[in-house]
Amino acid sequence: MPTAGVTHDITIEDAGGTNRRGFMLARQNGRRGWNSQDSQTISPRILSMGEVTHSELPPELELIWFQEDWSLGIGGINDRLDPKRLAFSNKIDASVPGVLKPAREATLTAIKSGDTPNNYRPTGFGVIPMITAASLINYDLWLFLGRDVYQWDASDDEWDIKTEPLNADVQYRNAVIFGTTAVAPSWYVGSDITDCAAPYIYKAATDTNWTSSTITAGRFKYMTVGRNSAGNEILWGANTIFKTARTAGEAVDGSETTITLSGAASGHIATNDIILMSGLTDGQETMLVTGTSGSDITVVRGYGSSATTHDSGAIISLYQPHVIKSSSDPSNTGSWSTPVEIGTDDSPITGVVVDGDTDTILVTKTDGIYSYTTDGQVRNLTTLFRQFGHVDNFRGVYVWNSHILLPLGGGGLLDFNYANASVRDVSLSKTAPEQTGIHGPVLAMHGDPTHLFALVKDSSTSHYYVMQAHEVEHEGSMEFRWHILAKLGAGGTTYPSRVGIMVDTSRSDRRRLWVGYEEASVSSMPYYIAFGDTGDDEDDGYTNDTDIYADTVKWDANLPRVSKRYESIELETRNLGAGGRQITVQYKLDNADDWTTLNTATESPIQTLDFPLGTTGKTLELRLIPALTAVGTTAAELHSFRLKAQLRPDATKLYPLTVYLAGKQQTLNGAVSGNPKADLKQLRLWDNAPADLVFGTPDKQDAKSVIFMPGSLKEQEAHHEHGRVSEYYIQFTLAEV
Repeated sequence: MPTAGVTHDITIEDAGGTNRRGFMLARQNGRRGWNSQDSQTISPRILSMGEVTHSELPPELELIWFQEDWSLGIGGINDRLDPKRLAFSNKIDASVPGVLKPAREATLTAIKSGDTPNNYRPTGFGVIPMITAASLINYDLWLFLGRDVYQWDASDDEWDIKTEPLNADVQYRNAVIFGTTAVAPSWYVGSDITDCAAPYIYKAATDTNWTSSTITAGRFKYMTVGRNSAGNEILWGANTIFKTARTAGEAVDGSETTITLSGAASGHIATNDIILMSGLTDGQETMLVTGTSGSDITVVRGYGSSATTHDSGAIISLYQPHVIKSSSDPSNTGSWSTPVEIGTDDSPITGVVVDGDTDTILVTKTDGIYSYTTDGQVRNLTTLFRQFGHVDNFRGVYVWNSHILLPLGGGGLLDFNYANASVRDVSLSKTAPEQTGIHGPVLAMHGDPTHLFALVKDSSTSHYYVMQAHEVEHEGSMEFRWHILAKLGAGGTTYPSRVGIMVDTSRSDRRRLWVGYEEASVSSMPYYIAFGDTGDDEDDGYTNDTDIYADTVKWDANLPRVSKRYESIELETRNLGAGGRQITVQYKLDNADDWTTLNTATESPIQTLDFPLGTTGKTLELRLIPALTAVGTTAAELHSFRLKAQLRPDATKLYPLTVYLAGKQQTLNGAVSGNPKADLKQLRLWDNAPADLVFGTPDKQDAKSVIFMPGSLKEQEAHHEHGRVSEYYIQFTLAEV
């Protein structure tokens, strides 16, 4: 068998170790033509006729990564796919093209000294119209702190306690504005189904204090404002509790199934009703009525909630979680309409909104989205959700710029189009698939015409993310892009149903987002975050928190398997210097676990930071950390960065060969052999075949895996005489693979 360096100069065979052939290299002046060389790694660039750009510079000398826009938000993967995005960020506002800077400070507010709330449960806000003595309409900001109501005092930036509307363990949600009257739904404090409706409160623009509703047929978890068939504004309430004229006639223990009422059940409570039994000092419990007899009712205990004990005189209300009602006068001198059933009572209503284009009432339930039109028709628009019901589906539904945004109970966000009943997935898990921390439930949303905000529960910890979104056109469709403005920690148990978020634009010189949530055993107070271009005092300053950062996408110059030498990064900034304003740059190579600090830029407008000598890798990520000494009105801003690197690809070893094919050829071991026609035929086959070959070299080194370089085969006849076998010089190049 032919052997390279023993019988022949070289050998070539199929990758499977078959069909080995030996070849003698052509000689010239007694020397055999044996050599090897490195391939050219980078093709020469041809400059365009226009201005020279970074992309036209020789990459072995200067390879540039330049970025000046991060406005498409978090969730990017690499520079090729996401050139205007970040991978992730915290407390960074990059929503304006060409500017990356710290978000505004999340400022914790306080109540006025001497004002003591009954509890700390900031679950709702209201921007409430107020008619002054001069008949001018101004707006006041109110906070609902458990059962207490507070008014914001802009003169000292504190909350002033006002008259308590109802002496009960309740929580108020965001107020809606009906005409010039504010109405805030109220919930009894419990869990899940026992977090049920309590008497709402209202305040006319001329009133000083809030009033608790005494209309027994008007207790709702959710409210919205729409229009009736005549085009007049009307208030809607959903998921209702109807206080009956009956109470518990005696104390009820945790196991009784026959309960005696304070009077006859007839006309007040009927079979198949769901009732809520509650009192000021005892627990709350929902029950299913299975029969009535005189003043006795038979019930199934713990229907959707745990069975508990009740005092004699406990209030009994009809629980109608699937019902909506309307009112043109929600004051205590007004009334509410007869109930309209939306689906069945085994699927509670989780929200009610109005489609702004059609004035259609949209009711979200745990099993889908329903419409109620002005002609009295009820339709289930999304029957698919009957199979995927969740107790928290669509809680926190919000309409923003014709988008009907639907939070999913298990985490996720849908965009519902009423016009064609289509649903689009706009979940954060889709926008930022690798950032699992923000994949938790969207608890609440609010916005103005140009800003959308969301409060998102961290998927694994007791943190809340305050996120800002804007809508951009991307690849032919409109998409939401998100930025994290704040990460608010919670030290105790959190209650996802007890949160509030509201935009306040009542003042021309200041726009703020208000956020509140309850955490057990902690004196929780709401935060505000300034946004937009207004507000330039210290109270609306940029945060100096130490956990601010922006992580870039991965950069590999479209060559993820090619090494690069990283030289320097040039930062174009604004405002660096005084006040401790600076930007620290960290980097990570090839998916390393930890960040390495490069250096800190402290000068504007341009400063260059050099990488340590020998910094090489195939992929690079940057972490940009803006900072300032204290909360201030001037932020450290990054406007662009220009990273300089060089390509350092691995060269391919080439073997340019010239072999001599003859019939009676003396080989290295003295034997005489040769079949030039067969050898030439085989070389032609190998030249056209895509498969690897095994190459044995004259220096007797390990065999190498090679391929024929396309276009390199050249045949030259060396000798031809009648009656003799032709001889050839064959040139070709093998490339190591």
